[in-house]
Formats: sequence, C-alpha cells, structure tokens
Amino acid sequence: MAGFDLFRITELVKRTPAPSQEGGFLANGPWFLPDGSLVASLDLWAAAWIWAGYGFNIQAGLATTPITFAGAYDADAPDLFVHIPNGYAFIPLEIEVTFEAVGTESTMEIMALASPEGDSSATVTGGALATVANMRVGSSITSGVTASGGVDAAGITDPNVTGSFTFWRAQRPLTDTVATTENDRHDLNFRWNHRQNGAPPVILGSPAGTLGSAAAGGSLSVYAASQAGTGFIIVNAIILPPTLAQVMFGNAP
Repeated sequence: MAGFDLFRITELVKRTPAPSQEGGFLANGPWFLPDGSLVASLDLWAAAWIWAGYGFNIQAGLATTPITFAGAYDADAPDLFVHIPNGYAFIPLEIEVTFEAVGTESTMEIMALASPEGDSSATVTGGALATVANMRVGSSITSGVTASGGVDAAGITDPNVTGSFTFWRAQRPLTDTVATTENDRHDLNFRWNHRQNGAPPVILGSPAGTLGSAAAGGSLSVYAASQAGTGFIIVNAIILPPTLAQVMFGNAP
C-alpha cells in the first residue's frame, strides 16, 4: 500500500509544470526529490501526501476546553510537545496558537523549536495528552508520534541540544489584561505556515547520541508563554513512517 501511495504521489506531481528560477541553480530546470518525483510546488506535494493518508492534525485543547499555558518560557515544559520516533519524518505545514485568556504579563512569547532530542515519556498537567487525527478522514493510517499538551515543568528532556533551532517566533507586548478595551482590539491568534514563512523544517527521528541527543527520536516543541494564559494549539503536518522517510530522505541522519 505504501508503494502504491508513493507511486500515485510521484505521478500526480509529475503531471504539473516544472518550476523556473531566473538566474538560479534551478533556472528553467526540473526539481527532483530523492523519490524521483518532479516538484512544482510544496503545496501540491503536501496535498498529495495528505490525500494518501500521511497528513495529520494535532491539537492541544479541544472544542471549548483550553489548556493552561506556561506562565513564562520554560525549555523543558513546552505547551505542545510532539515526540517523533526513530526513523520517522515530521514536516510541519501550519501552526496556530490561540489565546483564550491572558493575565498581566508584560509580554506574550510564542515560538516553535525543531530538535533531534526525543522523549517518549513526557509528563503533562492533568494528563492532557494532545489529540492526533488523520487529515484523510476515515483512514486507518496512524501517525506513530506521541503528542502532549501542557507539559509539566521538567516534564521532558530539554530539547535545546546541538542541532535544534527555533524556526518560528512571535511576540506581543501587553500592558494590562485582555479584558480591557485596548487588548480587546488585539488579535490573539498567532500563525506560522510554510506559504508565508518559507520552507518548513524536516525533523527526522534519529538514534540516541545524534548531535548530542540523550534519547532516540526527534521532537517539535511549541511554546505559548504568558502569565495566566490559556488557549489552544493546532499543528498540521506530514508524518512519514520509516519506509517512506527512507525513500524521501535516504539513510539520514
């Protein structure tokens, strides 16, 4: 089934025009991925994987029930943590952080960190495991990842190891509570997506010791630090199992 899905993805992308980039390395030439597919756009490539059953939606906080965000940035207590097992590939497409309430903290700090450090046993406040759903509704394909919302202080191994990096950062100063008329006019939704912010990172689950990591795997950490903050986090991503990750990215790392 995986091979058939990959064949369909390759053929779908090959039917689209090749990109051109005047004066660049790819000037008027095709762009091939390691699996042999010809890429016209990242959107089409991502859509093909979603249609094949490898796109996933991850949520911390559900319906009208928010999670409690950390009062201040804490590296080993992200507000959403996704552990990516060894051999898997995780490509984020969109991240949305929505604040339902904030307190009197002078700043709101939102960031996303890609890391080669995995941790499959995160401890979370009130057992607030995040939900993971296949974006091809009805598909039996599972993500293989473990997602946790509202991670406790020191609830994971610090993901800030060699090779980790922050690929999204947003900030808004607050001088009073959200209940005042000034902040009622503020948009409390913060969004990252590959269309507006550039090519997404590829997080490969790797063996323990890779780039100094203590545990096998890799991770995505999303932080939404604000005093007395509550809200929701949504991540949409392509998640490939080891067989497909190897086709796309070889024997990395």
